[in-house]
Amino acid sequence: MNSLFLVAKETYLRQVKSWSFVFMVFAPFIMIFFSLGIGYLTGSSMDQGGQEIALISQEASVQSAFEDLDGLTSDYTDEEAAKKALKDEDLLGYLIVTVSDGQLSAVYHGNELPSIETETAIQQTLTELQDQLNREDAQLTSQQEATLARTPDYQVQLVENKGYEKIGKFILFFALIFLLYVLTMIYASTTAQEVASEKGTKIMEVIFSSVPASTYFYGRILGIFMVIATHLGIYALGGVGSYQFASLALLTMQDNPIAQAVLGGFDWFILFFSLFGLVLIVVIAALCGSLVVRQEDVNKAVQPVMYPIIIGFIGAMTLGQQAQESILLKIGSYVPLLSTFFMPIRIINGWANGLEAGLSLLILIASTVAAIYFIGKSYAGLILQTDDIGLWKSLKKGLSSK
Repeated sequence: MNSLFLVAKETYLRQVKSWSFVFMVFAPFIMIFFSLGIGYLTGSSMDQGGQEIALISQEASVQSAFEDLDGLTSDYTDEEAAKKALKDEDLLGYLIVTVSDGQLSAVYHGNELPSIETETAIQQTLTELQDQLNREDAQLTSQQEATLARTPDYQVQLVENKGYEKIGKFILFFALIFLLYVLTMIYASTTAQEVASEKGTKIMEVIFSSVPASTYFYGRILGIFMVIATHLGIYALGGVGSYQFASLALLTMQDNPIAQAVLGGFDWFILFFSLFGLVLIVVIAALCGSLVVRQEDVNKAVQPVMYPIIIGFIGAMTLGQQAQESILLKIGSYVPLLSTFFMPIRIINGWANGLEAGLSLLILIASTVAAIYFIGKSYAGLILQTDDIGLWKSLKKGLSSK
């Protein structure tokens, strides 16, 4: 048992201390924070002058109406100062508003047009001000005022926020599919390369003389299991941390219905399917890597494990976006390897309940444990066999050597 944990510890530390692992884990977070930083700096630069419109008016009612309008400033009291600021590019433009005989007059001066949102807000505020002046001049009775103040009653009712829920599912769907695809490809090819580099070496003969081959294999898989668990755990914690950081930085994330929909669509079953699915792929990749004699044959040997990954990726992308659940998606969600892609998609879309997800996960775990046990019993014959007799014959010969 001590040998098992020593091998697992060595495998784990060697993997997590490598720069490739560090980069692979933290690259997504670097991109997220880089994007947030660019957005923050862009927003800050827009707020530091040069994008504001100066409001110039001697009317207190006008200044009061525009004081809460974003993009406008009342720091300039005369046109000459505003002209100078516009020339120095400290302002986007200036708006002169006057009132004469109950008629509002507004003139915008600038080197370029304001944004559509700002222009719409200005026009809306001017309309409201003009309406207020018209009512004052008309000297309406209170009943007439109440009649003119009527507005249509318009309500929007979404059933359980289905609109945002669909967007959240869409984002979670594509993020999960691409993440699984990238991770399975990376771990499968890396494991096959490592096992192939050990095949037939003297160091393996020395190791197997002191540690049973099955124990060594189980230790390697346990170490990789801990690496994958660490990897996914960092992603899970990092995802929550990124959301909290964005919430504090942007202040709108906490009430963002799309962000809430993405988090609401996540289920812990998805994390376990990813974990054990990756481990099963690693086990099969190790088997494929143990069959080659030459390093350059690794890519050809690992093809059998790549096919289910590609099928799962394409199948999930195609079947998971349909309006109704496909029978192929339902059946595939109980097939090991394919279930890594298919069942999480069914969970996200609400097509699978907890019992179905639990049954599929048990099948996946049982298949993973069985594959580890079966390959571990024949690992010595596989890794020490150096005859160049082809992949299938090497597999048959290696498995027959207990």
